[in-house]
Amino acid sequence: MVWPFGSSSSSASSSSSSLVPSTSTPPLPLSNKDAANPALNPLNPEGLKPCCACPETKKARDDCFLLYGSNADEGSNSSDKCKAIVDEHLKCMRSLGFNV
Repeated sequence: MVWPFGSSSSSASSSSSSLVPSTSTPPLPLSNKDAANPALNPLNPEGLKPCCACPETKKARDDCFLLYGSNADEGSNSSDKCKAIVDEHLKCMRSLGFNV
């Protein structure tokens, strides 16, 4: 009988090697938690969390929402005024491997 979780015998270890998960980088998109892990995400070598990633575009997006209101505000026109800025922020976040 072969133990599937490894053994010291060479025959068991060769048959169980297919059960060991690969250590290669998982395919994108990753969860946002995994995208912040530099060991799993080569696109984010600094290990930035979503809250800290893309500070330039995030500030521009937030400033636009402060100036024109958020999409949740009644009568807000931020969706028209801020669309390009929001799209740039999403592009930046996705370039770091975040699923947004």
